[in-house]
Amino acid sequence: MSARQIDTPTLHDMLVIENDPAVLGFRCAVTDLPLWPQIRVALLRMMMSDLLYGVQLTGRSNTTPSRPRAIGTLTRSVLRNTVQRWRGQERARICITCDGVADQMVQGRWFNRLTDYFIDSRPDESLAIADHFEWRWPFPRRHERVLLHAPWQAMNAMRGRLSVHASHERRAQELVELICERAFSHLRWSLDSARKAQLATMLARKTASMPWQFDAYAALLRRIRPAVLMVGGGCYGPAGSLIAAAKTLGINTAEYQHGSVSAGHDAYNFAPVIRESENYRRTLPDHFLGYGAWWNEQINAPVRKWAIGNPHRTARMQALAPVATSPNDLLVLSDGIEFDLYLNLARELRAAATRMDLRVILRPHPLERTRALALTSAETGGVCIDQNADLYASLRTAHAVVSEVSTGLFEAVGITERIFVWDTPKARFGHPKHPFQVFHSTSHLLELLSQDKGGRLPRIVATEAIWADDWSNRYSQFLAEQGAL
Repeated sequence: MSARQIDTPTLHDMLVIENDPAVLGFRCAVTDLPLWPQIRVALLRMMMSDLLYGVQLTGRSNTTPSRPRAIGTLTRSVLRNTVQRWRGQERARICITCDGVADQMVQGRWFNRLTDYFIDSRPDESLAIADHFEWRWPFPRRHERVLLHAPWQAMNAMRGRLSVHASHERRAQELVELICERAFSHLRWSLDSARKAQLATMLARKTASMPWQFDAYAALLRRIRPAVLMVGGGCYGPAGSLIAAAKTLGINTAEYQHGSVSAGHDAYNFAPVIRESENYRRTLPDHFLGYGAWWNEQINAPVRKWAIGNPHRTARMQALAPVATSPNDLLVLSDGIEFDLYLNLARELRAAATRMDLRVILRPHPLERTRALALTSAETGGVCIDQNADLYASLRTAHAVVSEVSTGLFEAVGITERIFVWDTPKARFGHPKHPFQVFHSTSHLLELLSQDKGGRLPRIVATEAIWADDWSNRYSQFLAEQGAL
């Protein structure tokens, strides 16, 4: 299967659209926060959708829960938060936001693979603010000191709809038009009227709700009184009101790395005008807790970078048992966006790889997991869908790992013998720099697999640079500097 041939600019080329002081002139009339962060990633991903992908980028699960389930979970969330407040269980030195997509069932309890290791190390001093995933009720949990974010999110949405007025709509339309004019002028890329209207409506509502968001989060943080607030996806923009409220209260803010970052990641790289803006930096975390020095070097976000390590990877590496038989799986990792593209690749590999005694396994991204596991063998064309909830259980039995931009490629370092990147415009955009061998087509990949050295990392690649060790001690050092210990 050959990659789609698309001429595309780099992310550096795309960022010219925001490199204008006029973009920063659009601010909330009450909080003075810039408006651009609220739609920045959404607009850049519309551009990337047109130039790189075969589908629209949403960043959401492709499974839609029922309305009664959503209402029921929201109601239970309000009641549980109320009880937590009555019991005086909101105070904590460390406050961590977490996304339910990273929850895994471990020994009958939900465990968040991104945040609960941090909480494990300081359970009495930590409090989580948790997002739901597919409106799933996330209890029982490994750590019960949790506030559920849904009530605030619901109020944010309601305030946006009820409080929006003509001035919000006008300013939103003006900002969208300015960005689109710059995109066409510099890149000859245009946005259709329907998506322009969608962005403007979204921004108008977000602008209308920003004052309430800021005040609500400030009130919550005054009750919690953390020394440090750790935010998942803090550089993406929508958490700007929460981060700004924390900074106003003198709370140190940080983002923990939750997946792959690179010189081609839109959320972590900014144009010079944005990086130099003190007002824009109000919406960004002070610190970035990266997996290792290699990742930190890829991004230009105006944050202080720490090489902390990856607690989940460390735990899984320690728990991995030796494999009794030789690994024989060819593991294809989907990206959470173009599942059908990877399914087609897996089908072609399955048809061609049988003579090499390799079993082709397709691992869906967590956002695709519910849908993928429901597919029948007829629908997958006989391709096996990975059933393991834990990626590392799959990596240890894989002879080779294949993807375009998945973090799993890096997690395979030190576990899987061979690692390959599908050389596509998307891969070159997302990871301009990486240490892996590339392939251009199914036949090329099979040729490389037939060679003993194909896909093996060069010795100059230091695992420590990608995955810093001793995360617990490094995390403690970070907390000590923030006055959280």
